Amino acid sequence: MSAPEPVAVVGLDCRFPGARDAGEFWQLLMEGRDGTRRVPEERWEADRYRLDGPAAPGAARPPGRSNTVRGGFIDDPDAFDPAFFGIAPREAAAMDPQQRLLLQCSWRAVEDATVAPEDLAGTDTGVFVGVMANEWAHLQLADYDRITARHGSGNGYFMGANRVSYHLDLRGPSLAVDTACSSSLVALHLAATALRAGDCDYALAGGTNLIMTPVLNIFYTQAGLSAPDGRCKPFSASADGIGRAEGVAVLVLRRLADALADRQPVYAVLRGTGVNQDGRSNGITAPNRWAQQQLIERVWRAAGVGADDIGFIEAHGTGTLLGDMMEAQALGHLTGGRSGGSVALGSVKSNFGHAEGAAGIAGVVKTVLALHHRTVPPSRFADDENPGLQLPERRLRLLRSPLRLPSGTVHAAVSSFGMGGTNAHAVLASPPRAVHRSGARVPGVFTVSARSARQLGPNLLAQADALARLPQDRLAQLCWTSNRVKSRLPHRAAVAAGDMATLVAGLREAA
Repeated sequence: MSAPEPVAVVGLDCRFPGARDAGEFWQLLMEGRDGTRRVPEERWEADRYRLDGPAAPGAARPPGRSNTVRGGFIDDPDAFDPAFFGIAPREAAAMDPQQRLLLQCSWRAVEDATVAPEDLAGTDTGVFVGVMANEWAHLQLADYDRITARHGSGNGYFMGANRVSYHLDLRGPSLAVDTACSSSLVALHLAATALRAGDCDYALAGGTNLIMTPVLNIFYTQAGLSAPDGRCKPFSASADGIGRAEGVAVLVLRRLADALADRQPVYAVLRGTGVNQDGRSNGITAPNRWAQQQLIERVWRAAGVGADDIGFIEAHGTGTLLGDMMEAQALGHLTGGRSGGSVALGSVKSNFGHAEGAAGIAGVVKTVLALHHRTVPPSRFADDENPGLQLPERRLRLLRSPLRLPSGTVHAAVSSFGMGGTNAHAVLASPPRAVHRSGARVPGVFTVSARSARQLGPNLLAQADALARLPQDRLAQLCWTSNRVKSRLPHRAAVAAGDMATLVAGLREAA
């Protein structure tokens, strides 16, 4: 069996609780911070649906009540500039905010791949989006007298992908995927498969989730799955259920050979992906350890790796007692015979919760950045490891501090399991050494543009704030990117600089 053609991650963008972009996301992980908070007041009146005190063990839970008022929420999910994308204000107001988030995130991810979004117009670029929540439609479509034609195009899972394809004028496959919690990792699998089949030359793979009502909070509570403090505590002795989260992320994928030939930056390489189903388990919402194990074995075999080759594992890790146990057993069957030391195990859910439709892609972004920075972030709650999981015997360990990866090629594995039984798994590898197309250029002119003079000032300040957090050695690449990749909008300002501090000061002065 030949290994699948490797696929490169050449660009990415994300927003998650406590992190406005990939840089802040990485800082959140490395510092081991908690991204959860109380339900924002503009969402719903949280105390109205709250249980009065903890439910007694085995006691019936009052219907319509949630045991938590906490979760992982992103800031300003409604912030959107419709004119930038050529969308009328009334149409934007009727759009599910998840569509807006995906559109913004996709644009930035394409630019991060050193490609001007306009240059993809008319190409066979594909869009594959994992989405599980449709709460906006439930809120907007309940009043029949208010429904307009815009509400039809503004709602529906399918529009999550189609909105991106339409506004970027992409002609490749475009589809939304709902397999519950594994949706976005399944979307990544379909995107990689389409690239290998020649259905597209670029693929955008992502996921999104917004918590707009307490419905799933109530469901998780009634099903005994919700953590009272709204936090996921994967593989911890204190694990007591799921804490919900929201977020959005998009990866730009390309066949590795094409990316290297074009000297594009490569964050990481997809060596193999796979999907299967639990079949009949102990219940339609219960995980199946054997199905997970079979899938992981198959993907590792296809990728040409064994347990000794895996440097770290980004687990599904919801923090439910049953889910953690099933996953530890499935992984331990493979890692228990390692000849080296224990393999690092973690889950991004410990930082801000379970992002449902975006959960799988959140784990992939964490893994991609870890391979890119050659460091695995620590796991929250690692000091309180659940002894019942027997992680040491299974050659698995939670990281109490960052793990520096060795030189050479490093492999990592990512799992995502959906309620209802659809499982997904991926194997990634560190990128090959290559020369970036802008790497030899000297610092020069940094350009910022906007669609109107009014928008130019805020854009200059936003760029200054972002650049102030970056190292000096990025200056040459950023100057090149601002002129060759960023959109050439009609109102522009340019600043010449020989170092980052001068550039930041010049942008603020121009603003």
